[in-house]
Amino acid sequence: MQQEKIPTIFIVGAGLGGLSLYHALIKNKDKKEFNVKIFERESSPTDRWQGYHIGLTNYGTQSLLNCIPSSIASNLPKAMPSPIPGVETHGINITDQVGNVLLAPPIKPYKDVYELAKISRGLSTIVTYRDRLRDVLLEGVPVQWNKKCVKYVETQEGVWVSFEDGSQEFCNILVGADGINSPIRKQKLPELQIFNYGITHVCADISVPKHLINKINKINGNILACKTLGTKGDSSFMISRFIPIEQEQNDKKDEPHYRVTLVYSYPSELNNVDVESDKVKVDDNDPASVIEHVKRLIRTLRPDCELTDLLLELWDLAPKTIPNGPIKFPFKTYNPVQRRMMQDIDPMSIKSWTSSRVVLLGDAAHAMSPVLGLGANNAIQDADKLSQALLKYTDNNISFIKEYEKEMLKRTSADVLKSRTVTFKSSTPIGPFGVFIRDSILKVMNVMINFYNFADSLIFKN
Repeated sequence: MQQEKIPTIFIVGAGLGGLSLYHALIKNKDKKEFNVKIFERESSPTDRWQGYHIGLTNYGTQSLLNCIPSSIASNLPKAMPSPIPGVETHGINITDQVGNVLLAPPIKPYKDVYELAKISRGLSTIVTYRDRLRDVLLEGVPVQWNKKCVKYVETQEGVWVSFEDGSQEFCNILVGADGINSPIRKQKLPELQIFNYGITHVCADISVPKHLINKINKINGNILACKTLGTKGDSSFMISRFIPIEQEQNDKKDEPHYRVTLVYSYPSELNNVDVESDKVKVDDNDPASVIEHVKRLIRTLRPDCELTDLLLELWDLAPKTIPNGPIKFPFKTYNPVQRRMMQDIDPMSIKSWTSSRVVLLGDAAHAMSPVLGLGANNAIQDADKLSQALLKYTDNNISFIKEYEKEMLKRTSADVLKSRTVTFKSSTPIGPFGVFIRDSILKVMNVMINFYNFADSLIFKN
């Protein structure tokens, strides 16, 4: 009897979603064996900045633990340390422009990522170092670096994949996990369009001394994420862990320092404010000019108050130069501070998907606004769902891909549109009456959410 040939799966993209899928397929090889290869366009693991703080939800962590083996799971505390009781609360506050709390959703406590993953009701989050999580997921994975997929040719038996270096390889299933600008998506679904918000955001990871952390805590309490709403369409977001970071040996610090992610968002039309003056030039290749641009906007758009002063102090800590060579920052990597356009992939730009041996995952399929922090969670859930669907693979039947895409599209399209709605609502300039209405609505929502959570906890004690 002829032995069944082991099917080959190509994963293009070694981000959180692609790596989670790789681990899940290897983990499940006793149920279904695949020859799995993973390719990445970057030249090395440290070729490009790998992200800021992110929030992984109970649903995201459930899927992550489903995907990875115990050997990888044992290293998760490197990327997502357990909450420190009494020191930090893994939740979010929304405040007005002077720091008054408008919305503070209740947080269900948990002791570690395993307990978080068991929470089945509501939404809980653990603040995670995205770059470190990627490092953990890379452990033991034979990524083929510097391999950018440029096109593919699908046949009845499988897919021929062409890379930028001129090489070609054959697989039975091709998974595009290669981000919002995915060449695979552009070929598979050229009508699926990128949606531009008309909103600019600037992000930075900074090293913050203890005395400024104390100022943050004075305004936000020990909540790790805080979003402040301006009145001119601008908003500020900061997210941190209250865990001291290791300093470089040549840094003589007289107090502990902490890693904080800063984000400032504003209508893109304000990008033109500074260029009217010959004395002011904003150059995205010059981080110092971008940081000064952000500080000018904060001074112009925000009222004089303690929160505004704090934001200016924090942005002044952002790295203002691009290093000439490799250098170790407290976060092991460096991302030049630049202006970036907020975008998503519009699920309404296409009527239907045609299922084939080419399948999409993560941002390649459903990039979304970062406002609700759902992007990474959905990518990992995609990996979990797709790995389970692939267990049904046979040479002559790929209907499982249609089943995966149906679930994925239902789940992620709702999150894309929800994230877009919230982004626009928080980015619309408003006058004094609008501020009153906005603040009143959020305060009422806060009361209702907390009441519902109290009632829910009485009914479902778990």
